[in-house]
Amino acid sequence: MYKFLSKIEAKVDNKGRLFVPAAYRRMLEAAGETSLCLRVDPIAKCAKLYPNSEWEKIDAQFTSKLNMWNKDDQRLYRQFASSVEQVDIDASGRVLIQKKHLDVIGVETEALFVGMGSYFEIWKAENLEDGMMSDEDFSAALQEKMGSLLTF
Repeated sequence: MYKFLSKIEAKVDNKGRLFVPAAYRRMLEAAGETSLCLRVDPIAKCAKLYPNSEWEKIDAQFTSKLNMWNKDDQRLYRQFASSVEQVDIDASGRVLIQKKHLDVIGVETEALFVGMGSYFEIWKAENLEDGMMSDEDFSAALQEKMGSLLTF
């Protein structure tokens, strides 16, 4: 089980490579993961990177809800699956993100890794605010979801 946490700044080189944060790399290496599944979310304007083992769970959960003999389900899965690609982690601990993906998420020279537990995201720092709640809404949502379990 992965626990990708925190926000970590990263530089993008002129070839579109980013260093995967060391803490994330250690978890991936310990699990024997040498590549990730990348899915760009054009609505949120971020890239989501999943360890292969986590992506397999998502894929299995999704396909279990589909009837692959149904034309609409086939089209839904086709669009879902075709929007994912493998990205290798090179010997230096970097991932290469295609320019077309960096353009969609607005990343040029600087990026922000955001841990999401079992996966992590890559954002343009200025766009992350749109993906977050206000402090007041965050506090209220924590209280609603966690209630008396909230201890911090």
